[in-house]
Amino acid sequence: MNHGWENGRRVPVKDVRDRDEARPARMENPALIMARRLVGFLLADPNPALGIECVALVTGIGYTGASMADIAKRNMVTRAAVSKRCVELCEAFGIPPVRAMRPEKSRERCRMARVREMCES
Repeated sequence: MNHGWENGRRVPVKDVRDRDEARPARMENPALIMARRLVGFLLADPNPALGIECVALVTGIGYTGASMADIAKRNMVTRAAVSKRCVELCEAFGIPPVRAMRPEKSRERCRMARVREMCES
């Protein structure tokens, strides 16, 4: 057994990687893992209302059919901000892009056009 320090005294510490052989390892429920990740994502979001609407859009859960422009207007952000949040969600959770989202090639072309425009000004 390893030892560590707590409140100025040496105390025994069990390594979490050592499991009790008498008890089989417990498998985590994949749905619970995803729910934890999603809640963590939303808690860390500076605009949780926007995050929730984007989750609804990319998953189809509770989605009302609002466009990204509608979502942006309700949350007082740009359509690009909504798009970026949706892309982040898709990448973080392995969700394929929905029809409302531009394909990667199109997003890259928009990005390059914006860069060219900034360089010309």
